[in-house]
Amino acid sequence: MKPATRRRRSKGRWMRLRDTRLLADYMAASDFSQARLARYAGCSRQFIHLLLKGERQTCTVEVAKRIEEGLRVLPGTLFAASMSTETRPTVAARRPVARTA
Repeated sequence: MKPATRRRRSKGRWMRLRDTRLLADYMAASDFSQARLARYAGCSRQFIHLLLKGERQTCTVEVAKRIEEGLRVLPGTLFAASMSTETRPTVAARRPVARTA
């Protein structure tokens, strides 16, 4: 039997959900069920459920864009850009280089 492998996130940009309550409020105002929003966004109903419960806070840029588009809110209302820790510059890379005279 093969050992279970853990699915790894790809490197790059992610979108972080700003507030689960805000997502739920926009879904109610737009009369979107979890299943309907999932179909529109191209993800699973379970994923939308995890976002609403706060068990997941991030998604891809494409899914975040489609969720905001489906709920007819301005881009950036529900999600904020977040970069993978693997793509962020390290402390050493951010330090200014010391100049010698």
